[in-house]
Amino acid sequence: IIRLFTLGFREAKDTRVEPGTMELPSKRMPEIAAELVADGWRVEAEGQTIHPAGPFKFNVTSGIDWFELGGQVSFGNQEVALPEVLEAARRGETLITLGDGSLGVLPEEWLATYGPLAELGTAQDGNLRFGKAQAAVLDALVASHPGTKVDIGFTQARQALGRFEGVVPLEAPAGFHGELRPYQCQGLGWLEYLQTFGFGGILADDMGLGKTIQVLALLQRRRSRRQSKGPSLIVVPRSLVFNWHQEAARFTPRLRVLDYTGTNRAPSRERFDQFDLIITTYGILRSDVAELSQREFDYVILDEAQAIKNSESQSAKAARLLQSRQRLAITGTPIENHLGELWSIMDFLNPGMLGTSSIFRRYAGVTASSGSASLAASGSGAPALPEPAA
Repeated sequence: IIRLFTLGFREAKDTRVEPGTMELPSKRMPEIAAELVADGWRVEAEGQTIHPAGPFKFNVTSGIDWFELGGQVSFGNQEVALPEVLEAARRGETLITLGDGSLGVLPEEWLATYGPLAELGTAQDGNLRFGKAQAAVLDALVASHPGTKVDIGFTQARQALGRFEGVVPLEAPAGFHGELRPYQCQGLGWLEYLQTFGFGGILADDMGLGKTIQVLALLQRRRSRRQSKGPSLIVVPRSLVFNWHQEAARFTPRLRVLDYTGTNRAPSRERFDQFDLIITTYGILRSDVAELSQREFDYVILDEAQAIKNSESQSAKAARLLQSRQRLAITGTPIENHLGELWSIMDFLNPGMLGTSSIFRRYAGVTASSGSASLAASGSGAPALPEPAA
């Protein structure tokens, strides 16, 4: 009785119930029931037993560019599929209705630890699906549950993450005309790291530090090592189309470049495979997204990527429809007003990594303007230097 009093129970004032009956406000019942069950009490609600959670069984399987988390949670002699439990956790519920009408208790510490998984993954055939770029999220789960069953694909991904010891600077590749500055070699190594682990990234050095050069060096490296699988697509403001052609001709003359602009561009879509790099604009992306989204590119690159800072804009929606093996954004201003702009770019690069826009705003505290910011991808703070000489 003392224990019940400490939890907030009080003797019932209703004379129609048996003397000594204790009562509690209904809104506190789930919380208190969970605590009592965890302490070993037998608790019933409207004639139904409330069961404590038993063992949590997890398993991870892999696909071409995704991982799926499956499993069950035991409540007495009943099991509930993991997505259903996580969805209840996402809603902040501590009790879950079981198949026979009884209730299961979700431990508070489990809710706090694993509830966010429901917001980061996507329900798929009784499992939760995560993108390739979210491997680290599942790696943390597996590390905390050694009994989790994983397939060979995810095992290899975990081993690769464990072997990573840092970005290794890379020299200019064969066929590159010019010399990369030390910070640009570091940037090229960082781009290689993103490629190895299947991440999309933001190259966000200040203006004048040669972001274009680093990207061209990356594409030339893939061509010289025969890593590229088809052409890459770069989307740029119209004012930069000529600049990209000029820089490609100067530094990477072996790259076969197609200008996919102008009014007579449609026939050139049939010749995409004859080129290494296709240059187009955000306006044409919006106009031709139905056709462009039908094929898979090697890289899709967005220059001046703040053009998709508004996730509801037509440019952002069109960019997300493009298919590619790798994605890259180039911008000196990934955040101009608030963190929500960063979410929009990252959702293009690594779909689902930061959850939905509303989830990101909640956890990141996006409420007002955050001012301008810069992400150091390849040497932020380095002095402005002239681009390499041909």
